[in-house]
Amino acid sequence: MDQNVLTVQEQEKEVQLIPLLKTCYSIFRARWYWFLISALVCLAIGYLYQQRKMRVYQRQAVMLIENTDGQSGGGGTSLTSSRRSRGNMNTLLELNGISVGDNLKNEMFILSSERLMKRVVDTLGLCLDMNTKQALHQIPLYKQEPILLRPSAPAEEPVSFTMSIDEGGKTVTMKDFRRLTAGGETVDKAIKATIGKTVNTPAGTFAVTAGPTFSEFPKDKDIEVTFFPVDITAKIYKNSISASEYDKESSLIVLTCQDYSPQRAEDILMEVFNAYRQDVVDNKNRVANNTARFIESRLAIIGDELSEVESRMANFKQQNRIVDLRASAAAYTNENLAARQQAIELETQLAVARYLRDFLQNNSNATELIPAMDIQGAGVGPQIASYNQLMNERNKNVANSSDNSPLIREADARLAALRSSILSGVNSYVRRTEIEASAARSQEALTGSQMASAPIQERLGLDIQRQQTLKEALYTYLLNKREEVTLQLAINEANVRMVEEPLGSNAPTSPRKRIILIVSLLVGLAIPGAIIYILMLFDVTVSHRGDVEDATSIPIAGELPHWDEASQGKLISDSPSDAPIVEAFRMLRYSLDFMRHAAKVYVLTSATPSHGKSFISKNLAIIYAMARKRVLLIDADIRKRTLSRHVSREGLTSLLADEEHMLRLADVVIPNQVFEGVDLLPAGMLPPNPAELLMSPRFDEIIAEAREIYDFIIVDTTPMLAVADAAIVGRVADQTLFVMRVGVQEKAFLPQLEKFYQDGKFNNLCAVLNDTDSKARYGGYRYGYGYGYGYGYGYGRQDEDKKKKK
Repeated sequence: MDQNVLTVQEQEKEVQLIPLLKTCYSIFRARWYWFLISALVCLAIGYLYQQRKMRVYQRQAVMLIENTDGQSGGGGTSLTSSRRSRGNMNTLLELNGISVGDNLKNEMFILSSERLMKRVVDTLGLCLDMNTKQALHQIPLYKQEPILLRPSAPAEEPVSFTMSIDEGGKTVTMKDFRRLTAGGETVDKAIKATIGKTVNTPAGTFAVTAGPTFSEFPKDKDIEVTFFPVDITAKIYKNSISASEYDKESSLIVLTCQDYSPQRAEDILMEVFNAYRQDVVDNKNRVANNTARFIESRLAIIGDELSEVESRMANFKQQNRIVDLRASAAAYTNENLAARQQAIELETQLAVARYLRDFLQNNSNATELIPAMDIQGAGVGPQIASYNQLMNERNKNVANSSDNSPLIREADARLAALRSSILSGVNSYVRRTEIEASAARSQEALTGSQMASAPIQERLGLDIQRQQTLKEALYTYLLNKREEVTLQLAINEANVRMVEEPLGSNAPTSPRKRIILIVSLLVGLAIPGAIIYILMLFDVTVSHRGDVEDATSIPIAGELPHWDEASQGKLISDSPSDAPIVEAFRMLRYSLDFMRHAAKVYVLTSATPSHGKSFISKNLAIIYAMARKRVLLIDADIRKRTLSRHVSREGLTSLLADEEHMLRLADVVIPNQVFEGVDLLPAGMLPPNPAELLMSPRFDEIIAEAREIYDFIIVDTTPMLAVADAAIVGRVADQTLFVMRVGVQEKAFLPQLEKFYQDGKFNNLCAVLNDTDSKARYGGYRYGYGYGYGYGYGYGRQDEDKKKKK
């Protein structure tokens, strides 16, 4: 059942759609030249628009962020698995309320940052932009500049000016200086600049030299020069750069640049990559530089201490004339050797740990990286590496934001917690090592007591020798670390590489010619349609017979097309017999005979003036006369006297006023006045009481007399809404013809007319549509209810007219 309902609804929609499509086709066919002209104009505007727009080209490059351990993620599974596991870990942390970020997104932000773009602008010299006109649009002169301008003291505000090469080829004219800021002023003066010299201009001081295309560039062509400060230029080009992920399972970043010059777009992408790579190297070396500075400072201190111990040892041996302490005390030191070696190692680790603790306790080093000192047994090496990595990310983010941003505050909190953890671990290690060192010294002292018999000098020498050994071990350790850091600084490779250099099509991405022309064509076709729709929407008058049939049940006797009286005359008798207007009146005559075969009296009226009652009355009488019928045309509009305005003799009013029946109908009728076989009963003189005269029984007697003489009587009366004459005259009608002119008759009156018809206030009321194609300016219906029928079958003169029109 539901399927049947849907089928019926679809059929109803299809039935409603077909008349709509026919209407649209009728509108287009009626005013096709509107659409053609509008489409051509819009296409021309669209063509001029895209010709005036500068061409935008796009270049794309692909770069790879590699693993820090040197394994490439391009095609390998290690980085993919790392990213997937990191993504899973981030998901778990977010479920626990911990906010985490994506490292790849951080790098994408840095790649398109303004800080990095400033380096690119400085390197490529993008502050000065030169364009020249080609055809209707501007083209950039990047790396094809006929004149090179090297700014030595540029202006602090954006400035543009026009430059041209003089005929001699030795000087350049600069003019039309304009400041591009809001409310900027214009300097109306021309400046001559000599090639190879410096010139002062409102845009700054420039060194003028010949460019690579100086000799080929036309001398009569202007060059538009625009200067922007570095900050503004960086913001402009920052908007032309975008970074995006290649996919979710790799560490590939796609860099896209859109610019008016394809070469400049490629250079920008390459320079952005180089600047980013250098930035990565600088960030990586920051830890090594900080460690190197720390090691150098400690080496200087330990070196001085070692020199002092060695001097003491030399003085001691010299004073006591001792060459080899071990040889002299070998018997007493074998047992003490193990304890001393342990004490030395513990003292070394303890000294390093104390140095690191002092560094951590110094608040002035809060934003510095912790030296990467490896303390065996402390377990703080991985924490120091994590701290330094987090500090690098924090310092890198500070360069793109501020210290008060939530991201920086969160990083500072994490750094403080990690630093406190490292300090706690170092303190714990120092305390444990101090205890162990104390125990080792106690053990050494215990074994030393066994050497009570050894000379005091030997004990003093051994103490100095122990200090010397300790300082030498610490000094050697620091030298090894310095070599490691130096080797790290010597490696300037970053964990990033270019996978695919800038590529792109030579065709511009903007303006899109096809899309602009297609949109222009659609707009050109839509504008006339919209105008016609608006005109029809705001039109409150009858447009076609469908308006009458939808609002009333009154039968429509006929439709009369528009007729140019100026070129064809006021009567259809002046037109060819196969003219559309003549055929229309023939069809009206046939319809009237078909509706009421015995009708002889036709009364024509309308709602308001200017509907064409008199025109239809005369020509309806003529069309009956052409069928060899005797017709009486009565001008019952005794107020306006349209049909008998130029007749000065007696008429209808004379007969109505003749209560004694002194005048007969034949006395006032003008035979064959309108056409052969059409007699005219003029209105006569205007009486003071027209309505009362028409209400008299004398009018019925006149009509009864005319019925016996004539085959048809056509009465032209007044509009029904103007005066009461039409309703009074209508009592004698066999058929009442209500004339409605398309474009004049208001639709709001149709419900009232339907009520008149239902109430029977007019005898056998029917409608006649006049001037049915007068609304062809909207592309509306012509002679029928949207079916496109015309009058005539194309014989005779009409064929000639069609041939002439073609």
